[in-house]
Amino acid sequence: MRRKNTAGAASAAAPATTAPRPNPAAPAGSRPRRTDAGLRRRASVGAVAALTLALAAGAMTTAAPAQAEITSGLLLRYKLDETSGTVAHDSSGNNHDGTVNGAVDWDGEGMAFNGSNTYVKVPNNIMAGLSAITVDFDVWIDPAMAKPYFLYGFGNTGGDGKGNGYLFSTGNAFRTAITTADWHTEQNTRPTDTSYQLARGMWKHVTYTQAGNTGILYENGVEKARSTNVSIAPGAVGGGTTTADYIGRSLYANDLYFKGRMRDFRVYNRALSASETRAVATGTEGQWEQLQALASYNGALAAFDDPNVGPVVIFPSDYTGDIDDLQAPPEWTDEFGQAPDSWPQPTTAKSPLFTVAQITDIQNAVNAQVQPPGDDTAYQLNVFYDGERDRVVAQTNAPTSVTDPLATQYAGKLVIEAYTLDSPPPARCAAAERTVGTVLSTAAGPADDVADPATKLQWQQVQALADYNCALAAFNDPNIGPVIVFPSDYTGDTDDLAKPPGWTSEYGEVPADWPTPTTAKSPHFTLAQITEVQDAALRQVTADGDTTAYRVAVRYDGMSDRVVVETDAPSSVTDPLLAAYPDQVKITAVTDPTPADPDGSSADLT
Repeated sequence: MRRKNTAGAASAAAPATTAPRPNPAAPAGSRPRRTDAGLRRRASVGAVAALTLALAAGAMTTAAPAQAEITSGLLLRYKLDETSGTVAHDSSGNNHDGTVNGAVDWDGEGMAFNGSNTYVKVPNNIMAGLSAITVDFDVWIDPAMAKPYFLYGFGNTGGDGKGNGYLFSTGNAFRTAITTADWHTEQNTRPTDTSYQLARGMWKHVTYTQAGNTGILYENGVEKARSTNVSIAPGAVGGGTTTADYIGRSLYANDLYFKGRMRDFRVYNRALSASETRAVATGTEGQWEQLQALASYNGALAAFDDPNVGPVVIFPSDYTGDIDDLQAPPEWTDEFGQAPDSWPQPTTAKSPLFTVAQITDIQNAVNAQVQPPGDDTAYQLNVFYDGERDRVVAQTNAPTSVTDPLATQYAGKLVIEAYTLDSPPPARCAAAERTVGTVLSTAAGPADDVADPATKLQWQQVQALADYNCALAAFNDPNIGPVIVFPSDYTGDTDDLAKPPGWTSEYGEVPADWPTPTTAKSPHFTLAQITEVQDAALRQVTADGDTTAYRVAVRYDGMSDRVVVETDAPSSVTDPLLAAYPDQVKITAVTDPTPADPDGSSADLT
């Protein structure tokens, strides 16, 4: 469940109510409304009495979403969530347990592969008789991973230590191949840009499907490559006999072992459809967006996940529509423009305590008490309705002398909590440093513009790490993934970045884990030197007394390690800058503001 998170503001505005699209189930002439903070999937901390729901503590995340339960054709599934031992348990019901070899670290998300001797031996002949296949898994590639390596390989190894028929995938360059011999006869499914790498230091979801002559390679549920010239069926490899079926190990003796983590490794005996692939890759994220749309369109108060009964939608106590026949909003699409094939069927109930008007009255009373007009005391405040507890929640740092009258007046309806989304400690990064880190450089983002919730959240985390640790810039290097660049005189520990406390995404999502970017110091710049170049560029292009109105924007580009001056001024104006700051300034033509678009060159940060 996703909603814009406005709780981080120093003072919350008076809560408004918003009207969703007309509800076809509501009486004629009525206009159902919901509180602005109602649709929020939050940590489960109580129970809705009317439903007798047993709720477990937890936090929302899209970095590692609960994955869709698509079991048709499932041949094996290793969740890799064991805490010890040498068995990768098969939860498909087909008794295809794997054997874990080498040193293993189970302390974290999924199974850790050390890059030296860790791998999982899958039972022999796993592809025997298959005319189609899907291989699907989550992977976190260590930034230190060299190449060549296999993420997995199903096949055989010859007496000369070379692969002898196999199906495999790798992240550098990102591709899947199948062959009945060695690398000379591989039939590849790979992106058009054959140098494309799977980003390191962050979780990615990889899926390969093959049926007939078509192989499709997906990243986070988004198609990255397609080949219609695959003539080798999976079951043809080794004539059905494969004794080197590995996860985390190559079928070539001289290749490297995989270094990183994996989780939820699946093999299907059929090719999943595009919609199934996306469902598995994004877990229930798409369904939660649909649930929010259903709740909003039908005038609900809140929607949340109960671990025992699944999605739940709560309506006002005076709701007159049919809560057992929710209407899907017509022509609805998700944030990526995709229309759902089907809609969730949530459990529905009415609040035992609240109409919309009653929630609004409490919210207004809380605002008036904690942040009265004309009062200079700046208490932080976030007020919302929590459907899981069927209570209005006020998160604030106001003292009890301020909040006690509210708790007494609305006993059994209002919960007072500590304000938990404070900004990072001021001493972590001075204001000027934060300005350079967030204004002079463009926002971090994947160079290939992959549009999916998991990647979007991870890049927000990369930017948050950069800002909180006073970095100059964060960007995506196509060869190694996320990179954060610090000033040359940075005195902090670039190998142990502090995570901003209380951080959530723009939708209030709490990450289950954080990316591990490559870090480096700029060879050219301290923070003061960047500011100096910026000031000089502005003075040069917009000189006092010069009536020529040149456009100019200045930013630091971490990938090229240059201060970029975007302007329409002629070279006669900008050449002095290049002369004054050789190898530090790059002049480019003015462009309208766009998301980060690195120029493709890798900075030499050694």
